[in-house]
Parts: sequence; structure tokens; C-alpha cells
Amino acid sequence: MLGAPPTQEISVRRNGRMLGYGMAALLLAGCGAAPDTDTATTAAGDAQQPTLPVTDAPAAKAAQPAAGAIVDRDGKPVAVLPFDIASIPTSQATLGAMPFFGLPQGYAPQNRPYPRAWARFPFRIGDGIHWVEGPSWSARIVAEGDKGFSALELQRNLENLIDAAGGRKVFEGPLHRDIYYGPQLEDEIGGGFIDAVNMGQDAPTAVYVVRQAQRNVWVQLAMDANGAGMTVLEEVPFQPSAHWNDAFPHLSLPAGYRDRNKPQQRDFDRFPFWTGDRFEQVEGRTWAADFDKGEREYSMHEVRRNLEAMMATVDATKVFDGRIPKEQAESVPEALRSAYSQAAGYSWDDFDLVVYRADLPDGRQVWVHARLEYLSAGWVVSERTGFVQTATLLPAAALKQKLDSDGRVAIQVNFATDKADILPSSEPQLAQVLDLLRADPALKLAVEGHTDATGDAAHNRSLSQARARAVVAALAGKGIDAGRLQPEGFGADKPVADNAGEEGRARNRRVELVKR
Repeated sequence: MLGAPPTQEISVRRNGRMLGYGMAALLLAGCGAAPDTDTATTAAGDAQQPTLPVTDAPAAKAAQPAAGAIVDRDGKPVAVLPFDIASIPTSQATLGAMPFFGLPQGYAPQNRPYPRAWARFPFRIGDGIHWVEGPSWSARIVAEGDKGFSALELQRNLENLIDAAGGRKVFEGPLHRDIYYGPQLEDEIGGGFIDAVNMGQDAPTAVYVVRQAQRNVWVQLAMDANGAGMTVLEEVPFQPSAHWNDAFPHLSLPAGYRDRNKPQQRDFDRFPFWTGDRFEQVEGRTWAADFDKGEREYSMHEVRRNLEAMMATVDATKVFDGRIPKEQAESVPEALRSAYSQAAGYSWDDFDLVVYRADLPDGRQVWVHARLEYLSAGWVVSERTGFVQTATLLPAAALKQKLDSDGRVAIQVNFATDKADILPSSEPQLAQVLDLLRADPALKLAVEGHTDATGDAAHNRSLSQARARAVVAALAGKGIDAGRLQPEGFGADKPVADNAGEEGRARNRRVELVKR
């Protein structure tokens, strides 16, 4: 059986046959209090739309979708319809644990079900869909062993249980599978409800609603010759599990989510935030994190709703919500996309993106780039700040003293992100190295490049070697015999500090001169 053990049994008599708990049962348990749903619509964003009467057939008139609305796989618009929950009688039946309704004898999920702490699902209604959100459960149902699958048997049992719970059928018609594989829905559905909709385009489909004072329970059953896709969703008010923190990086993960990789913090960097028509270049400290919750529990919508709640705490502005056009996405330098690929993704046009700006009361400005994707999410948080010089110039005399005493000295050479291009800010330091080499024509040096431990080890070694060669080339270009300089790259193999913190990683990203 699905769900918790029963505390009471509701039996239904049909055609003179008693359907007891062994056949298909209504599981019973309590539910936490929530505001009365009589005064609310059943889909986020539908509050201002007119209501539609309940229908047992796809006869509800489809609303014309607005610009940017949902389209199916072929690009045809999909109507997002309101629903009049007041047209369903209120039920006093006590329902049990998710998924509330048991299966007939000999039927079971084909694969492990998908339970979601919070998700949204587009239930078939009329000529379109109706969004409902809350805790959900979905699976493909098949017959076990040698038992043949009967769509009629499964549906009759489910309808008996829903009738006993005071529910009503609100739709009966074709699945229209291509709705669920359009560009706006494919990732979200594929990441949680694929077993419930992965069948024929015109698979017979029925939707049921049990209305209660504190919640509504929605069920969609789509059937083909070999099995059925079943979605159960409990519509209750959203309670965020992630919370805004005043301290950087401000955002926390929703309950049950975990980092996929170690978050990356940079004391100062520049990140481009898409505003809908251009990139806003924000300089300051950044935090980049990517996370998931396991394949069968991850929910794009759970991440989205928690992010909305956190940003509402500081009255943030939603700057963009959608997908970056391909041409603009590809204009982002490859090196930057690579540096932030874990959190922000690499192909920026391939996922849903939400961008926020928060202007805090103390004058700080925080930007958030949130990637919402198939089975994982990530965000880049940037707190806009001015540049603070932390590197110090080592004059030629100090360089010589360090080489004489230790045989090596680290110099401050700054490079473009993930590149070997020397930035102009490095010129004063290189000028001192030139003075050192010109003052002692016999001096020969190894020029060593080092990185922190972030990213791929082989890439880091290659990058450090390229940077060491760039320094040698810069000095040779000023008249120093290149034979006196030997470039070497060690990547992250020779750290001088702990890579766990940004301060240590900054010390590890260095160029060293070593006396030969």
C-alpha cells in the first residue's frame, strides 16, 4: 500500500462488491492547519482572473495566452486557465499521508515515486492547464507480476475513493502530452513529473479535486495500454524554509538541499547580470554556489519560491525572469562562463534565470543571478563595492634581499580571469623586476606560476604554465635575455596557504621568482 497505515477504513460498495482496504483504501491521518482555501484561487498568478465553473469534459473556454505565456512543443500557445474552487463541495473526510489514496491489489509504482516537499504541476483543465502548487507525489503505475494492466480497474478504484472523500472529477479528455514538453515546462516536468506524463499525446486523462477547509487535494491520472501516470498534489499555503541573512552571502539553501561543489567566494570580481536588454556589470565580492536535493526530491519551483521569499524580505526588485537570448548569452566571455560554470551554468540560454537587485537600508546593493535547471540550481550573489588595493609593490632592492635570503620571492602579477593576459596594474611590479635583472646581468631565475585549488587540476597547471610564459615574454620584450628566465607552471600543487578560505586562495594565486 501507498502512504501511512490506516487508522480507520472507508469501504465503498460498487456493483454489490465491497472494496475494502486490501483492494484500494482511503488513507487517513491529520493535516496541519492552513488558511481556508475558499477565499483563494488554486494557482499562483490567477488571483485577478475570472473563475470558471467545474467541468467534467474539456468544454471550458480557453483563455488567450498573453505574450511570453506557455507554448507546447510545436510552439502553439497553451492557455493557463483559472478554476473556481468554490464549485467543489467542501469535504470533511479525514485524509491520510501523501499520496492519500491506495492502489488496487496487484498495482504498484513501476519506479520509485517522486516525492516533492514543494512543487507546482500544470493540471489539465478545459482546453489548457491550471497551475497548482504544494507538496506532491508522482509515479507511473503498472500491474505487478502476471497480472494484466486494466486502466478501467485502476480508474474505477480511484474514483470510488475520491467519491468517498467527497471529491469531484473536474476534467476528462486527452493528455496533450506536448504541453509538458514545451520550452517553458520541459525542464521542470522532466525533473520531477516525467513518469506522470510520459505516454501518448492523446492518452485518456482525468483530473479530480477534493476540497477541504484547510487544503485541496488534486489528482491527475493519465492512462495508456500498459500503465498510468499519476500525480497527487496537496494545495496548501507556502512556508519558506530558506531565510535571508544580513551577513554576506545573504542567501541560505532550502531545507534538505546541499551543495554539489564547494561554494566559491571571491573578494573582488566583476559579474554580468542580465537585465532583459543588457548586462549590468557589477563589481564587488561574489559568492557562487550550486546545489541539489537528489534526483527524486529536487524541485525547481521549491527553489524559486524560497528565493522569492528571501528577496521579499528585503523588498528586492525582480530585474529579470526568463531565458537569456542565445546571442546575448554567447557574448559572455568564455573564461568568465568557465570560472562561474558550477553555479551559473555554462550555456546561459539553456536554463530559466531569475535576477534580483536588493538595495539595503545601509547602502549596500546586492545582485542575485539564480539558475533554475533540470536537476540542480545555483546562484551567484554579488555585493557591489569599490576596489580596495591589497597588493603591495616590492621594489628591486626588496626583491634582491628576499632572493638572497630565501632563494625565492613572490611578486604581485595580476591576470585576466582564467587567462594568461597580464593586466596593466602589474606594470609597476614588473618594472622593479626589470631593474633587478638589469642590475645583475648574471642573475638567472625560474619564473613559477601557481594557482589555487579551485577547478580542474590539469587546467590549473596549464593556466599557470601559460602565465609564467607570459611573464617571461613581458620581461624579454623589455630587453632581458629570455635564456636567463625559465617558465614553469605548478597549478595548485605547491600551496602556501589553506585553500578553504578566500584569503588562502588569494595567497596561492601567485607568481614566484626562484634563483637558479
